[in-house]
Formats: sequence, C-alpha cells, structure tokens
Amino acid sequence: MTKTVVLQKCKNYTFDDVFACVKKMLELLPPPDVKGKIVLLKPNILYPKKPELAVGTHPVVVGAAVKAFLERGAEKVLVGESPAIANSYTSAKLTGMLDQVVFNGGEWADFHDSIPVACPDGVVVKQFEFARQFDEADIVVSMSKLKTHQLMSYTGAMKNLFGLVIGLDKAKKHYQFPNKEDFGNYLIDLNIAANADYAIMDAIVGMEGPGGPGSGDPVQLGFLAASDNLLALDWKCSSLVGYDPHKIVYLEQALKRGYWLKSDKEIKTIGAPENECRSTTFKIVKDPVQTLGGMLPKTLDVIAEKYFVKTPHFNSKRCRSCGRCEQICPAHDIDMEGPDGTARLKDKTKCIHCFCCHEICSFGAIKLRRF
Repeated sequence: MTKTVVLQKCKNYTFDDVFACVKKMLELLPPPDVKGKIVLLKPNILYPKKPELAVGTHPVVVGAAVKAFLERGAEKVLVGESPAIANSYTSAKLTGMLDQVVFNGGEWADFHDSIPVACPDGVVVKQFEFARQFDEADIVVSMSKLKTHQLMSYTGAMKNLFGLVIGLDKAKKHYQFPNKEDFGNYLIDLNIAANADYAIMDAIVGMEGPGGPGSGDPVQLGFLAASDNLLALDWKCSSLVGYDPHKIVYLEQALKRGYWLKSDKEIKTIGAPENECRSTTFKIVKDPVQTLGGMLPKTLDVIAEKYFVKTPHFNSKRCRSCGRCEQICPAHDIDMEGPDGTARLKDKTKCIHCFCCHEICSFGAIKLRRF
C-alpha cells in the first residue's frame, strides 16, 4: 500500500510564501477532517534560541500551520512543547513562536501536567506519561525541524514526539534506556502510543554536522515536507540529505515493526521533484560502529561501542556555569566543580553517552570526542 510524502520548495521564511506552501501540502495530501475539532501542533523547541540558528521549528512555519488548520475548520489549534530545561512559555516567547501562534489565531499550551497513555503494543514500554493537552486533542501533528543528532544520527518527525514527555522526565528515559537500540525501541513505542495523525517537516533551513541537534550548523535545504505517515516522512527526508535510513537505528527498527510501513518501496513523493530537494553536501552524523563497515565480528560489537563512542569533553573557557548540563544529566555524573566553578564530568566510566549535556548546552562548551 502506497505511503505518500509531499514536498514543496520554499527558499525563505516569508510568511506568505510559507503559508502558501503549507496550504498546498494540505491540499495535495489532506490530513484527517479537522472541522469542529481540536488540533494539537507539536513543534520542536530544544531551548530558546534565535530561529536563524535552526535549533527548533521556525516560528513562521508553525504560525502558517495554525492559520492553515483554522482555515480548514478546526475549532481550536493548540501549540505546545516541553523543552528539557527551559520554561515552555518563556521559550516560546523568546523564539518568537508565541507571537506567531497567537497572531494567527492559535493558543499556546504549556506542557506541565501529564496523563497516562496506554501502549499495549509496546515492546519496551506499555504506558507513557504525556502532556495533558495530548488527551484534549482530536488531531495530533508533529512539526519538526530536520537536524542531525549525535545519539540517534538524525532527528525529525518521530523523534520530535519525544517532547510529549514533560521536561526532565525525558532525561530519565535516557538513563532507563541507555543502549541505542533500546532507546530506539522506546521511541517507536512512544510513536505508537501517540499515533500522530499528520506531520510537517521544516527543512527550509536544517541543521547539519556533529553539533546537532543543539549546536550544529544551519544549512539551506529549501523545502518543506508533509505526510500522514511519520516513518515515511522521516525515511524520505533523511535520504534526501544523504542518510541511508536502514542505518538509522530507530527508523530501521520501526520499519521492521511493520506498523507504518511494510517496505520502504511503498513510499512515493508528490509535489516538488525529489532532485530539487536533494542535498549532496549535507554533513550527516554516522554511527561509529556502523562506520567500521562490518569489519568487526558481531561478538566484538560491545567492545567497538565502548571504544568508538564519543564522550563529552568540557571547555571551561566557554562554560557559563549555568548548570543546565548538571541538571539534565540522567546519570548525575556532572557537577560544577571544574575550573572556576565550571562544569565537568565526574567519572567517565559512569557516562551513559546519551549526549543530553551536549544537546542542551547553548554556549558550545561541550564537545564530543572518542578519545
């Protein structure tokens, strides 16, 4: 059965241009009927940074989606996110997303309280705690930014829904599932529980390189994408920037589950031609063990993972002693007792290599190195 991804070329964040592209995508591949219903848009706000740094979904894309869904007859459009450390409302305000949401008729939803969500088909989790607004919504839409990711190689529509889990509870999940394969299965279970109805990908300007998802390099990609199948969207978008989706752990796991796709051959694109959206220079993040190209026997995978995985290294000159990395570390292996009260890794052997500290540092004070 065919799964469709719609692509639209869009070179800048001028509201009229973005709105026209979003509206066209919704016409080419309509979401479920939203008339008289509550729509929840879940954008990505890692932490409050200027939109041009490509850390999160651009506010204009979110504002355009609010307007588009209201024009399709939605009774109410909620927009919500739960950054790992920063305050939700403040983050929305500082990024400019709050203004876009309100101006275009939406409502900002602070993710503070949680409700249980059952996942009987889960492999590693049978029940989640999602933001309360998830239960209020009739339609859920993932609104992600295309970025590299140190732990999972790539982040998009599926990884974005991790933000339905409130605040520091996300860091606890990294500690509970420190193995990449286990965390991948957790993400898949989460997406099954969320059962999002639609997804819109902001790839007008993406984030590339080893600094992703928080401090990578903005890169002009020039397109928006959408689908009613989140795995199909991630599969296609990751391949457009040079990834082999089969080598992105959680995408391959999701494919094998058969929940979204039986085969990647089921995916077709409409709208803009793929070659007009493809990047041949995007700097992807590779899995260090997979990079060995199968040179090691499977019995040595554990050794390879131990010695080839990256570890956080702290630059005391860049550190601003904000304490965010100490607060988010699920292993409680970071304190502020480095030079002049800066951050440091207490015990390298206790690091679970989740890279939450690197992800949350907005000052570039944490670099990931293998040795």
